[in-house]
Amino acid sequence: MKKVVLIAALLSVMTFSAKAQVFDFTNNLTDFTIGLNLGVVGYDYAPGQIDKTFSGLGTGVSFSLLGVYMDFIYQSPEHKWGNKITPDMYYDHSALTINMGYKIPVTYWLNVTPLIGYSNETEGWTDCSTINVDEDRSIYHDYDVEERYNHFNYGLGLSVKPIKWLEIGGVCTSHAVYGNISVNLMQIPQ
Repeated sequence: MKKVVLIAALLSVMTFSAKAQVFDFTNNLTDFTIGLNLGVVGYDYAPGQIDKTFSGLGTGVSFSLLGVYMDFIYQSPEHKWGNKITPDMYYDHSALTINMGYKIPVTYWLNVTPLIGYSNETEGWTDCSTINVDEDRSIYHDYDVEERYNHFNYGLGLSVKPIKWLEIGGVCTSHAVYGNISVNLMQIPQ
């Protein structure tokens, strides 16, 4: 028994003397990232079941500064951006998720980010007999919202740094699952 205790004590001394940067929050002092999100947004997770009624592919952006992380992902109605005028009406939906959290640096190359936020889904009708032009000269149809569902959102993000200035991550929340690629502007080589 004494040998086991002695070996355990020696292993713990070796572990602490390795100078590993576990939970070194000074890593967040050089954190200023901007990134892009792509994934599924709009499903509703309840324990034991997933409701995919409003799920679809969404895109968004992310931003972090000194460890404070924020992101946004949105899925627009499927027929809203069609360029044909028809008398058709389509039953469509949209979804949106906004999250905020703080990056916890497990090691210098791995971050875990607990997230909280807001999510909503809408359902309504896209009227393809109408046509509008936005400031970018893109054509879109009217989308009339019939129902809006608002939710508290929570989840977890995980990111790795294969290179000092590049982060690749994933986020899983109660209303979205998506990937992220970010560039750390404070770490780009000069």
